[in-house]
Amino acid sequence: MKERNNNLIYDTHEHPHTVKEWVLYAVQMLMAVFVATILISNICGTPVDAGLLGACLGTLTYQLITKFKSPVFISNSGATVSAVIGALALGNTPNYFAVFIGGLIICIIYAIFAFVIKWRGIDAINKLFPPYIVGPITIVIGLNLAGFIPTYTGSSNIGLLVAIATMLVIALTSHYFKGFLKTIPFLIGLMFGFIVCLVLELTGAAAFGIIDSFKSINGIFRLPDFAFLHWSVEGFTFTTLLDVLLLFAPVAICALCEHYSDHAVMSNIIGHDLTEDPGLHRTLLGDGVASVIGTIFGGQPNTSYGESTAMVGFSRVASVKVVSLAAIMMGLLAFIEPVQVFISAIPSCVFGGCAMILYGYIACSGIKTLMRNKVDLEDNKKLIITSVILTVGVSGVFLFSQSFAGVSLAMVLGVLLNLILRNKK
Repeated sequence: MKERNNNLIYDTHEHPHTVKEWVLYAVQMLMAVFVATILISNICGTPVDAGLLGACLGTLTYQLITKFKSPVFISNSGATVSAVIGALALGNTPNYFAVFIGGLIICIIYAIFAFVIKWRGIDAINKLFPPYIVGPITIVIGLNLAGFIPTYTGSSNIGLLVAIATMLVIALTSHYFKGFLKTIPFLIGLMFGFIVCLVLELTGAAAFGIIDSFKSINGIFRLPDFAFLHWSVEGFTFTTLLDVLLLFAPVAICALCEHYSDHAVMSNIIGHDLTEDPGLHRTLLGDGVASVIGTIFGGQPNTSYGESTAMVGFSRVASVKVVSLAAIMMGLLAFIEPVQVFISAIPSCVFGGCAMILYGYIACSGIKTLMRNKVDLEDNKKLIITSVILTVGVSGVFLFSQSFAGVSLAMVLGVLLNLILRNKK
């Protein structure tokens, strides 16, 4: 049995002491990952309820495959947005079967890597991804996510002010509160931000549309329109398959890089190497199968969420049972329309306030990786690799297509430089 991490309020194998704690921690985790899930669905033009259900079943499947040892939440992958949009366009109507094939391709690629790691061991991967690559890549992930904050806050000053106010409440709660309230700063911040927006709406600030959102509720329970009910292989030729392969294979490598980085950071947070136990081969396989599940229902391929990693680090609650309950709650939202509408009605600027801390925490985790492993940036090789990853990762440049950009391109260049540049004796 693994030794308990005393820096955590609840370790991975532990259960919250009360039902109230369990539910509130799960709601907090749900809120951390909810906005990105619905945002990616909206960008791709896929049903939100399909994305919610895919994230639920994908996370639970991932937990099962990893033997309930990894507190990672699985949801819609932002890395696959361009590929999903391209696949949907391969036909006269939205081609959800092509998206499913794309998810299957990602799963196969992940399974190949998982087999190699199981066969040859993790050492080869660790040599390819030393701390001076993982650290900067994690920083890049956080900084790239930070680019979504203006999307959350909008162009109005009031949206940004609400986001800042929400962020301040989270910071004050985390820093000054004691006991249980100190462990749910994001939930308190979200409630505060929502109330502020509600008051503003009632006093004439019509930018948020909270009241109008409730007018769309037509019932309590609603069965999602599952994509697999509309699959058609008619017109799906070898050429179409090749198009799907070219769309999804590059983004699979990108998502794989993020997967490794997320699990490396989570390992540092919980004080237990997830790449060793349950093993990177299991986490990759779980992630891959989750991608297939996500596309079956009409959503996107899934991936590990940096938001969930940041939430575990910030709240110090690493219980897998909390993550699993959050996943179940997200699945229920796919069927309970009033709750789905209510959460969707929380203005995006409120989530923007949460993102100011969460996304920054991800970037800081990369810095901590460099510090914890005592990476010597006076070493010319490490300095060059770190510099290239940081600049390429945030520059916006891409190779061949926009799918091969940011994290994926920076990671490939970092690994390439690490292989080319020899250590000086």
